[in-house]
Amino acid sequence: MTGTDPRSVGPFTIHRVLGEGGMGRVYLGRSRDGREAAVKVVRAALADDPEFRARFRQEVAAAARVHGTYTAALLGADPDAPAPWMATEYVPAPSLRDAIVEHGPMPAESVRRLGIGLADALAAIHAAGVVHRDLKPGNVLLAHDGPKVIDFGIARAADATTLTRTGAVIGTPGFIAPEVLTHGRAGAASDVFALGGVLLYATTGRAPFGEGEAAVLLFRAANVEPDLTGVPAPLASVVRACLDRDPARRPTPAQVRDRLGGDRDRPTGGWLPARLEPSPLQPVARRRLSPVLAIGVVAAVIALVGGLVLALRSDPDDPSAPPTTFPTGLSIPATTLTLPTITLPPATTGAAADVTVAPAATGFSTPSNNIACYVTPNSARCDIAESTWDPTTIPARPATCQQVWGDSLAVSGADRPTFACHGDTVFGTGAVLDYGRSLRVGDVTCTSRTSGVECKVGSSGHGFSMSKGAYQFF
Repeated sequence: MTGTDPRSVGPFTIHRVLGEGGMGRVYLGRSRDGREAAVKVVRAALADDPEFRARFRQEVAAAARVHGTYTAALLGADPDAPAPWMATEYVPAPSLRDAIVEHGPMPAESVRRLGIGLADALAAIHAAGVVHRDLKPGNVLLAHDGPKVIDFGIARAADATTLTRTGAVIGTPGFIAPEVLTHGRAGAASDVFALGGVLLYATTGRAPFGEGEAAVLLFRAANVEPDLTGVPAPLASVVRACLDRDPARRPTPAQVRDRLGGDRDRPTGGWLPARLEPSPLQPVARRRLSPVLAIGVVAAVIALVGGLVLALRSDPDDPSAPPTTFPTGLSIPATTLTLPTITLPPATTGAAADVTVAPAATGFSTPSNNIACYVTPNSARCDIAESTWDPTTIPARPATCQQVWGDSLAVSGADRPTFACHGDTVFGTGAVLDYGRSLRVGDVTCTSRTSGVECKVGSSGHGFSMSKGAYQFF
């Protein structure tokens, strides 16, 4: 911990940092009665964003409504604090993802009981009127007394629609249901699809649509049947039913639980093989700085990167477009698609402290994840995960751009900016660029602000600014 980290948050004394991401930091905290919690504190820049605060309140409300044996409990929150925070049950256990990477696939009997616990967790989540929207191996903890489903950071209450962006697809490539990709609709059946993928991963060590970049996985999810090779026969029929392409044919969580054995085989102490049993929990020292404890992952590393917001657009005839195309309805092999992820380098010597200088073309997303840009030495393109602009106010908007997933602005060389629409996306091509910081590539500089993004070409002075509700050329 550094001097800027809090020593207490609400009723919790902070002992150490557990994780960090685009949304903020997660700390190990301890209440006055000795209960340990994972305390997430939001970054100051996001706290000043009214839209983000509204989403954070929604996150807290969703977590508060869920009560289940196999879900991490909400212990406290203050979404209106100067630095909003929430605390959830601390689970000293590895994630399913980490356990499989280290130890390989789980035995069929353990996976069967895992499935019962996860189905029970989804039943509790859905009963509260919530859709998780990002069930995956990294959001399942293998606790001693049964699995725990975590991360309601991008969950959405089923009756809360005003904060869902038009054209936004939220989740993790490889576990997103086909109907979410094709229609943007996530419901209880979408969580069941992800459950099937998690069980397939637990039994084989493979994700349902293999490995690859995000665009490849999204293409396969929309067009290719998952590979069930290696799934033990007793589990294969359940996994296949969960991964059915038609959401109407998928079983409910209660039906999945019953098919796997029902309440009589719910996972309790001793459900895991010895090699996967988490290490006994070590007490946290009561001094200000505790020693680092090697006890696995934490239950509330919630929405550190907010999942993945994808706007699916394409413009294959544009030679300046970044190599991130994912045309809808594409019938070529998925292996021809590429989606490079380029980490922003540290600022070059001589640049202002708030400017990152990249040596080659790269991308970035804003902390709110509703604008993403791809910057080259003489051009910039920014996409927006909205389609709320009034078409009648946009000059020369092509007719084919009506009701698309999203819109783009582009500027190149000495030319003035242009309006464009695409069937591909630049989301996912780079790191998060914090509010107040700029990215410079060659002659082009883009700046991330709470109000949106501004990009300009230095030699010409031309550029544009864009937000979710407006744009301006200059």
